[in-house]
Amino acid sequence: MGTALIAVLAAAVCSGAATVLQARAARRVSVRSGLDAGLLVRLATQPSYVVALALMATGFLLSFWALRTLPLFVVQAGRASSLAVAAVLAAVVLGARLSRRDVAALAAVTAGLVALAGTAGGSGDPRALPVLAMVAAGAGVVVLALAAARVRPLARGGLVLAVLAGVAFALMALAARGLGDGAPLELVGRPAVWVMLGTGVVGLSLAATALQRSPVVPATALMVATETCLGALLGIALVGDRWAPGAAPLVAGGFTAVLLGALALARFGAPDRAPAGATSSAA
Repeated sequence: MGTALIAVLAAAVCSGAATVLQARAARRVSVRSGLDAGLLVRLATQPSYVVALALMATGFLLSFWALRTLPLFVVQAGRASSLAVAAVLAAVVLGARLSRRDVAALAAVTAGLVALAGTAGGSGDPRALPVLAMVAAGAGVVVLALAAARVRPLARGGLVLAVLAGVAFALMALAARGLGDGAPLELVGRPAVWVMLGTGVVGLSLAATALQRSPVVPATALMVATETCLGALLGIALVGDRWAPGAAPLVAGGFTAVLLGALALARFGAPDRAPAGATSSAA
């Protein structure tokens, strides 16, 4: 279990650095009204986004490996420490300003995640995942995103998109949990693979749009909190993950701290400085 936890922490560092690089690249391309289907294609021309994708892929592979021995909610909670990495790098790279209230909220989120990571019990059996229900949930995320993309001001809509990106990533993690063992060609034929890929692309697109429109730290906090808490609940409800005996109060306290800290950051987080190349377009 110790090696798996180290892999989860390494995944968190990769994810935190990738978030800031992704935000930097997203703000160098035009902001378009509605849900921008071509955003990922335009971002692919940005070297910083290519590096971000490589870091995200590395983080995902490390998390996928850890899921073989750890419950989903522990892996999600550990990866969510990427929020602290993203906050520090956002201050350095994007000029984000962290007030005392922001630092306190980040501390609450971090404490909640540590509490969740410390409640690991047994891992459930993911073989009976409701794939069709997960496909429907992914489609629902897209429908809601189409509406959220038109919310004004753009920064507010971006925060809603950050939540929806977190939902997509939670579904992706749950699908990854359901892959099980097998040769690569065998895995390709499993429905969970295609759910994982589809929700991953949706999550990437919504995350890029959210980071383009909203301050990095609040958007990342909402994304991470949603992915962590929803992923944990889905793992417990659908896969049979469980926490350690007597740890229910710690789990409840951890969830509460994560949610309250993320909401505080979304409500009161100070804006960061968008790169000078960011432009807007009504196209």
